[in-house]
Amino acid sequence: MKLIFKKDEKSLISVFQNVDGQEKDFSYVDMIKTLIVSKKLEEPEVLDNFSEAEINSINRMVTCINEAVSTTQE
Repeated sequence: MKLIFKKDEKSLISVFQNVDGQEKDFSYVDMIKTLIVSKKLEEPEVLDNFSEAEINSINRMVTCINEAVSTTQE
């Protein structure tokens, strides 16, 4: 699963998920199901007017999630 981050003109951030090439509304349940099966999130797609600090923070979050999931026992 790839997460897609967008920011509108009022700086409100929205998160979507790319599922089989289609952009869909983000769902924590879908993310957890994906993590159970694949044990990994893809590199996120960060669109629009994000600062470098925001982009780094989003990338760190995905890295931390992937590290936590990869160390869990089945």
